[in-house]
Amino acid sequence: MGWVSAEVIWRGDFETGTTEQWRGAPKGEHIKIVQTPVRAGKFALRIDGSNAARRGDLDRIEFQHQPTGRGTSEGTERYFGWSVFLPEKFTDGQHSIGYFETRNSWTRLMAFDVRGEDILFTTRVPYARRWDGKGKLTPGRWHDFAVHVLWSRDAAKGFVEVWFDGEKVVPLVNTATLRDENPAFFQIGFFRATSDAPETLIIDHIIEATTLAEVTPPPLPVGGQPANAK
Repeated sequence: MGWVSAEVIWRGDFETGTTEQWRGAPKGEHIKIVQTPVRAGKFALRIDGSNAARRGDLDRIEFQHQPTGRGTSEGTERYFGWSVFLPEKFTDGQHSIGYFETRNSWTRLMAFDVRGEDILFTTRVPYARRWDGKGKLTPGRWHDFAVHVLWSRDAAKGFVEVWFDGEKVVPLVNTATLRDENPAFFQIGFFRATSDAPETLIIDHIIEATTLAEVTPPPLPVGGQPANAK
């Protein structure tokens, strides 16, 4: 399973200074393009969330990426990367900061869930805990996520491996990564059990590509902040 050359398939890095890279992007006062802090380039996206965004028992302000063509088809291999910055740590309620879901049947395939500073990565076909990142989502610095997936309904063929802040935290493991005939898509943003507590999430450098190098942002200086972070 090799690629002829490295290729960036899609960017959602806000470098247009807008949200136009994202189809159906949410709008409103909760969403702002910012120039600090950024993970790479000149722009990032800030989400200020509260129960003003409530949908049922959840607060949701999410950006959705539906890979095009054969992006999540049976047998397709892809890398996905994204970076997040929390000015303050999350509350102890349940949050999601990146997950893959099926269209039409609307069930999760894999997810990064957070309570406070603790991250849990699970795959869902069937449910399995793959990484407990206790105390890893610290505030005041950028954190980088990367996922390598081979999409398949066959548990013997499908696989996933995960990097967090440049460290491999889930070695390659075989699992079904598709549940049915429906394509998978990626969601990132503000997703939590509803609360009056205001919280802020900044996202940047969201990329779909064919190699790990293409989704990995440039190294951070000591302390985890680019020079223009405040």
